[in-house]
This record gives sequence, structure tokens and C-alpha cells, in this order.
Amino acid sequence: MKNRFIVDGMLGSLARKLRIFGYDTLYNADLSDNEILKAASSEGRTILTSDQQLADRASKRRINCILLNEENDDEDRLATVLREAGEGEVHLNPEETRCSVCNGEVEPVGRDEVAGAVPEGVLAKQEKFYRCKSCGKIYWIGGHWKRLNELSENLKSNNQDNKKSPPQHNSPPATSR
Repeated sequence: MKNRFIVDGMLGSLARKLRIFGYDTLYNADLSDNEILKAASSEGRTILTSDQQLADRASKRRINCILLNEENDDEDRLATVLREAGEGEVHLNPEETRCSVCNGEVEPVGRDEVAGAVPEGVLAKQEKFYRCKSCGKIYWIGGHWKRLNELSENLKSNNQDNKKSPPQHNSPPATSR
């Protein structure tokens, strides 16, 4: 079973990427640190943050937390999360992705079900569509998916490089249980 995460308000872009890679990831920019700690504890989620104080509070409560370097980009952060959470390789699979907006599960839907809800050009070019079971957002494999696939390949390459050489810690160490 994949790790489940809760992401603080400073890392929304990372939350969306984790969802697309199939990770159950709670994110609400308006959650207070106390609400994040409570949700992480009650739901067994790992906190992802670049806030040292939140990481310290999580550690004191024995809540899993990964402290991320705020100067790193999303690719570096994602690699850190996957490494620290022991996830190994990331796989981009439209059948396993979650809604980038609400974290809901997505399901395949027919072209006839999305007609009128997507641009005509997209409907004409694409064969497969997916819809969020919670909010109804519609997805298809377009240019954004290709960029995410490149990110996935970069992460796999970085993972192979990390196996060949000892890790270089450029970011603060993770706080964990």
C-alpha cells in the first residue's frame, strides 16, 4: 500500500504532482499546523513540509514527517519524498492517478460521456478520458501528461543514480517516527 500524505500550505504544486502519481494526498492551503498534525495523527498520514517548527512539533508527537528544503524545485522535492518514504520508483498510470484538484479517485469514461465538456479538438484527437468520482473534473493524456512522464523518467534515473552512490544530503534530514 502506498504512503498517504498531508501537505502544508507552502507545497501545493508538490501535492498536485503526488496526486497525479497516485498518492492519496491531502492539501488545503488554509489548514493550520494544528489541523495538519491532527489529521496526520488520526489518519496515519506523513506530513510534508518545509516548515522546521511544524516538523519539530510532529517529531515530538511521533508523527511521520518529511522536512523538505524550500529552495528545491518540485522534482527534487518529489525525489526526496519518494526516497524518505521508501516508495522506490514512481509510476505514472492513468488508472491509478488521483484528481489533482480534490484528491478523489478517477475512473475511465467514454468519449460520449465527455462530449460538450471538453474542447472539440481534444474530443476528436483523444480516445481515453478519465473523470474524478468526487468533483467531476475530466482528464486525458495530453501534453501535460507527457511532461509528467518525463518527470517520472527523470525520477527513475535519479533513483538509479542514488543506488550507485551514497546519498548526498543537500536538504535537511527527514523527521520520522
